[in-house]
Amino acid sequence: MSQSVRLQYIIRCLYHKGGIDLAEIADEFEISKRQAGRDIEYLRFQMGAPVIYDRKGRKYRLASIWESYSNTDERIIITGAYLKSLFAKIRLGKYFEDEIYESIYSGIPDSVRHVLDRVEYRGTSIDVPDWNIVSTLIDAFAGNLCVDIEYTSLRRETSSRMIEPKRLINYNNSWYVAAYDYKRDDARTFHLSRIKKAVLTSERAFHDIKLSEDGYGIYISDKLTEYRIKFTGNAARIVSTQVWSPSQRLKSQADGSLVMTLKSSSVEELVPAVLGFADEAEPLSPPSFVDEYRRRLARMAEKNLGK
Repeated sequence: MSQSVRLQYIIRCLYHKGGIDLAEIADEFEISKRQAGRDIEYLRFQMGAPVIYDRKGRKYRLASIWESYSNTDERIIITGAYLKSLFAKIRLGKYFEDEIYESIYSGIPDSVRHVLDRVEYRGTSIDVPDWNIVSTLIDAFAGNLCVDIEYTSLRRETSSRMIEPKRLINYNNSWYVAAYDYKRDDARTFHLSRIKKAVLTSERAFHDIKLSEDGYGIYISDKLTEYRIKFTGNAARIVSTQVWSPSQRLKSQADGSLVMTLKSSSVEELVPAVLGFADEAEPLSPPSFVDEYRRRLARMAEKNLGK
């Protein structure tokens, strides 16, 4: 048995049986007590487990709650459900899929395995990328090289440009490449499905761009603007449990409404998110955000009334 399976077994015993001794580990996996001791030490010093030896009970136990590895079996089962959903769209082939499942589920006890087929993830559609485009970008990452692309904008305008790919990101089930764009002389985010052609160049990538982790949405920039949104009714209750951005702040109001403050580099994704809550959400600031929201509302009203 691999060390990961043994560690998972030890963790399960620490949580569900209150502790474990070296003899039990050795007997379960037919290893020496010395090897069992090394597994305990690995938990302590490599994984940060608060494991102590209880001399009175003559076993190892947790000295405090170890949040990082609580409910390990349940977390693995949920992870497996996500993977099954992913493999249904992006096929790796039965051999590789079985190998991955075995590596994940190998430590799950037989008493629990029968529930695996009863846990499902039914997510939204998965954006399957163009594998040739992905291959070119991966080669660019590996060689630190630039890529020539043909890109179609939302307005269906096609342009040719050279980029330095920095990161490939799946955001809300769509793939994007964050890159330095020579045409704009700035950092840009490109939707992978709108890259019609990608060719690796011999030009070395040398620009250093900062990818902010604090802003809302996928669009990147070194300039983040603070936005404020007011939510009422059911929207306020829903948003109170959501994380839109690491930088967000939520403040409950006396009238039961909720004001969210967060940072973003663009209103392109923020306005549709607010519109999705209909009359239970409204932008407060900055004025450009409020104006864009009102323009979108007016266009929607005009379109619907014109039918």
